[in-house]
Amino acid sequence: MPDVFEKRIRRAETLLATWEFATQILSFFRPIAQIQRDLFLSRETEIKTRLHSRLWEHVCTRGPAALADDAKRMKPGDLLGIELSLSSWIDPPSDPAGQFFLQVLAQVESADPLSKELREASSVNPSGTCPHCQLPPIVSVLREDKQADTVRRTLLCPRSCNEWDFSRVLCPSCEEERPEKLPRLTAQEIPWMRVEACDSCHKYIKSVDLTLNWEAEPLVDELASTPLDVIAREHGYVKIAPNLAGI
Repeated sequence: MPDVFEKRIRRAETLLATWEFATQILSFFRPIAQIQRDLFLSRETEIKTRLHSRLWEHVCTRGPAALADDAKRMKPGDLLGIELSLSSWIDPPSDPAGQFFLQVLAQVESADPLSKELREASSVNPSGTCPHCQLPPIVSVLREDKQADTVRRTLLCPRSCNEWDFSRVLCPSCEEERPEKLPRLTAQEIPWMRVEACDSCHKYIKSVDLTLNWEAEPLVDELASTPLDVIAREHGYVKIAPNLAGI
């Protein structure tokens, strides 16, 4: 069983029990992670078709209003075409719901070991966008680098879950490097997370510090830490890339 999806499911359950402010968003996300796990394990087209239908119905009934309305204009069968676009020359969808389903299904594909090897091979000369997908990052991750006796910063792609090294004092959006232009905002209830903002481009990304909480799961904690998004917006910053909830 793919460990990555189990980790996300367990983390969502843990935060559901402790973060009342994130109940709605995590109640939406957890079944998606469960469907992703089942899709990864499925090889039969008939089973995948049923799982696509479950995913579509869940988004239509439990998703944010704008996403749900957009998904209702689609059919469950459309998800197969979106899945095929990940490994062919078929153009990916451009509508919001299509982009959402593409991201969900791409995260399933990214759990494959061969896919991971290809992504790592492409992660050369890293910049503020994913070397594999050319997309802006969804979250910044800090972890201890014991060999260098320092804290290493990486960025995480929202689609392929590719992770690449990036300077700790640099804006992923505009490459501003002056520390006085890169404020950090925090929320007392989430001490292992912060907003990494930029006063030059007025963009922000959230950061998960695994040296302060090794149990954190970057994609889940980023999604659920809505107080930080409120703080960032109050200061006039706009997120570099939205998460699955459109935040």
